[in-house]
Amino acid sequence: MKGRLWLAAGACFCLCAVLSCGCARQENVWKMTGFAQGSYYAVTYYTAQKALSADRLQPAVDSLLQAFDLCASLWKENSEICRVNRNEDFAPSEMFCDMFSKAQQVSRLTGGAFDITVSPLVKHYGFSKKDKSEAEGKAGTLRGEELAEILRFVGWEKVRLENGRVVKSDARLQLDFNAIAQGYASDLVARMFDSLGISHYLVDVGGEIRARGRKPNGDRWVVGIEKPAGNAMDDRVVMARMYLEDQSLVTSGNYRKYFEENGKRYSHTIDPKTGRSVQHNLLSATILCGDCWEADALATACMVLGVDSAQAFLLRHADRYEGFLIYADSAGLCTWHTEGFPLAD
Repeated sequence: MKGRLWLAAGACFCLCAVLSCGCARQENVWKMTGFAQGSYYAVTYYTAQKALSADRLQPAVDSLLQAFDLCASLWKENSEICRVNRNEDFAPSEMFCDMFSKAQQVSRLTGGAFDITVSPLVKHYGFSKKDKSEAEGKAGTLRGEELAEILRFVGWEKVRLENGRVVKSDARLQLDFNAIAQGYASDLVARMFDSLGISHYLVDVGGEIRARGRKPNGDRWVVGIEKPAGNAMDDRVVMARMYLEDQSLVTSGNYRKYFEENGKRYSHTIDPKTGRSVQHNLLSATILCGDCWEADALATACMVLGVDSAQAFLLRHADRYEGFLIYADSAGLCTWHTEGFPLAD
């Protein structure tokens, strides 16, 4: 599950912008919320231009995100990813190919901890279904030979782009962009704002956040990292706060999306190599970097890797990423973060 980040929010985009004035003008705060990628979107931004008000920009934001759904959503039967999964012969859009290539880049970087070919496993465990009860009885009874058969068509190296087409080593291989799509959507909206000259904003698509600049008064954006909950319906509590400026932030966690079977809890995070739901003590991973799609994918990868391997990965790439991990041990909840992680006072 994508850990939810706490913040004030709203959103925006538009086709044309405006006016000129020789004097400085006060920038007003605008907010907008809506639905995207099976979740919410929310953006807060500042501008002095009335032509960029939230009521004028929201139709364009909605249109952008709806178009993105037609590329990446597993819930829309006519989306590009569903067509690829049905093995239809067509040339995917530039957006699809870009997201696919970015996903493969992270798979290579993380040694396969991140993998968009996990879709058959996600479906088997019931995490792609609206009715999670469909997963009951599957996790604990998955036989070795059945798992081995599924793993024959899981693996990021078993699919590629060739001459503008998706080429699979096995027709049963299927893709799932869920661990990168919301971050990618945040980047799309952010680029729209940049193109309009809006330089103070906070974009949030389903908890995947990208920020530009500071508030006009010089204050930095402050977001909160959620304390892992014991149960899915527990109240949300902020465990740590951090500053965000010209970067992206994503938290992935295991504590809200899961199911229980025979008294055992199964996380929605699946290790692509073993095909099993991960069973370790890392509860959430927060990644800070420039692009939201990358923070999104790496947060998921860290949840697959576990505490020790996630720490090692972040330290190896300390020049590119900052991270904040929350894990459990005999003393209770513990935290670890990279040296440059910008915790708020």
